Amino acid sequence: MKRFFAVPIPAWLTAALVFASIPGALAGDPMEDVDYVLIAPQAVAVPGKIEVIEFFHYGCESCKRLEPQLQAWLKTLPGDITFRRVPALRRTAWVPLTKVYFALEQLGEIERLHTQVYQAVHEEGLNLGNSTELYAWAQKSGVDRAKLEQVLDSDLVRTQVQRARDATVAYSISATPSFVVDGRYMTSGSMVGSLNLLLPVVDGLIDKARVARALK
Repeated sequence: MKRFFAVPIPAWLTAALVFASIPGALAGDPMEDVDYVLIAPQAVAVPGKIEVIEFFHYGCESCKRLEPQLQAWLKTLPGDITFRRVPALRRTAWVPLTKVYFALEQLGEIERLHTQVYQAVHEEGLNLGNSTELYAWAQKSGVDRAKLEQVLDSDLVRTQVQRARDATVAYSISATPSFVVDGRYMTSGSMVGSLNLLLPVVDGLIDKARVARALK
């Protein structure tokens, strides 16, 4: 009778197998022109920190599906990272929802209602680009209608919308959701092929940015 003996599995192999079994796990460093592209360098908002920008659109289903992962990811960011959102503005039809974002931001309501806007658009089927539906939703959500009306059509919001358009062009954004790391590395859901891979790629680009800064 043949006897079989268990062969111990090295710890490094066990770890590799576990990592490979995780859905969306990223194998190796992000690859240029595959997982990300280099863009014309842009200034970061906070000098000395690595900036991560999410370019999104409220009408984007993929952005809505990524949001729970993004919220969890944001809670893990180390102190050398800053994060900000910029509404991507790739076509005229996106202007109304872009204005909604900046209006809520000006009213100090964006952190409370950002996820709820996605829910209203994608789960409740509301057209928040339509002022009648927007104001009804806003009142139901505890937003002062008069203040919202005032800020929505303000010069400030119009200026911010133009800046969002300028940033969309400057950062070479062609799809949503997209992320730019440290003003030079750009990746997107369509580029990596899976929303589950997107934030791991962003993490890899953060590591790449740290190394690049250390070599300066």
